Amino acid sequence: MSQPFLQLAIDVGNSRIKFVLLKTDVLAEENSPLPQVVHSISTLIDGSLPWEQINAWFEEQQELTCQTVVAGSNPRGIARVVQDWPQGNLPVPIEVLNTDSFPLEICVDEPRKVGIDRLLNAVAANALRTTDQAAIIIDTGTATTVDVVSTDGSFAGGAILPGFELSAKALNDYTALLPLIPVDDLHQTEPIVLGKNTTDAIRSGLFWGQLGAVRELVNQLLQQSLPNARQVHPLVLLTGGGSALLAPHLIEAVQFEPLLSLQGLALVAQKISGDQ
Repeated sequence: MSQPFLQLAIDVGNSRIKFVLLKTDVLAEENSPLPQVVHSISTLIDGSLPWEQINAWFEEQQELTCQTVVAGSNPRGIARVVQDWPQGNLPVPIEVLNTDSFPLEICVDEPRKVGIDRLLNAVAANALRTTDQAAIIIDTGTATTVDVVSTDGSFAGGAILPGFELSAKALNDYTALLPLIPVDDLHQTEPIVLGKNTTDAIRSGLFWGQLGAVRELVNQLLQQSLPNARQVHPLVLLTGGGSALLAPHLIEAVQFEPLLSLQGLALVAQKISGDQ
């Protein structure tokens, strides 16, 4: 068993940059536990980068070994993180710019066009699922994805639909009179189904429509794409920025992993380091 070590994983998305400090006790192997989340913070894509706070995280830790890794769907944002990298003790980050080094078979028509976060989720799912168990991954961000990892551990594809924020912006951008509903409003109280005014009607559609779409997609995947689901029920994982909203309303078997893609990124970084 190796000495515990730290990883700073950075996910640069379309609207936010997420920074997560993780602790890992052993090098990643198939079905190993996910790295433990110690700290996390996010900032807007053009916001100031929280280097002072991140340095404070490392001052709390006694481990001597540290690795940093950055990936995401926003090349401009990744370049900004790397160019702004602070002087000091943090090692230069590994940049994961493609999926060639992923410990994952990608069984879709155009593997190189699959979003990197979807594949990082799949890598993490393979660390959690049992042998001969498939996985369904629900990721609610700018877009919501519902993806399948097959029983042999390969990424099998899935579905993509607008997430909470994208849906809210579309209603505002492409109509003359509908207001923009901040997604934070949905975190306050559960929206009523029968809206008696425009704002409440939009809140209802955003929340209950998203929940209904996710439920139906999971149901259809179970029926059409996972024929062995009755023998070994798939692992159903819920992650992403909007996941906390959906979690109380989905089936009890759903496992809530809010930072799944970043934990997958940490596993990928471990493999890249081990191959060098």
